[in-house]
Amino acid sequence: MSDYSSPVVHSVAKILELSKDIEDKLQGYLVEKHERPDISYELLQVFIIADDLTQLANPEKTSGEFFGLPKDVVGGSKHPVSFSNNLGWDFGPWFGEKSASLKEGARKVIMNWELDPDTVNLVENAPMSNNEYVRYGIDSGLHEVKTYAKVIFDQLFSDRVKVDK
Repeated sequence: MSDYSSPVVHSVAKILELSKDIEDKLQGYLVEKHERPDISYELLQVFIIADDLTQLANPEKTSGEFFGLPKDVVGGSKHPVSFSNNLGWDFGPWFGEKSASLKEGARKVIMNWELDPDTVNLVENAPMSNNEYVRYGIDSGLHEVKTYAKVIFDQLFSDRVKVDK
């Protein structure tokens, strides 16, 4: 594992650890108990780390860049990090897609966690209840977070994908 890969591996490992904490706190939510568990800290951490990972492959423009100044003369501008394998293939788009999907999964968990099951309006012949709908949304978003974090972790930890500045 190269020096630049290490912070990325530690970040996705932290996401996997936070996901496990979230799962533990969600045990029985909307099944046996209806009190919403406090997972706001974990969700915020996952979202912030996912956003930071997304910024590695596709950094946001600074205000000077929006007005046409080159990155080299704008203070605080960031260059994308290079992701490649031992054959020199560019894995930047791959990492960008995985990190964006991870962030989207975190957004889905947050959106469904904030949802009050009593305010959900399903069609009359829906195959699930309001509680099942909300819980399914949380679980599917959390599954996305764990899946994409695991894929990034596996590829970078095994040095199949290398990170260079």
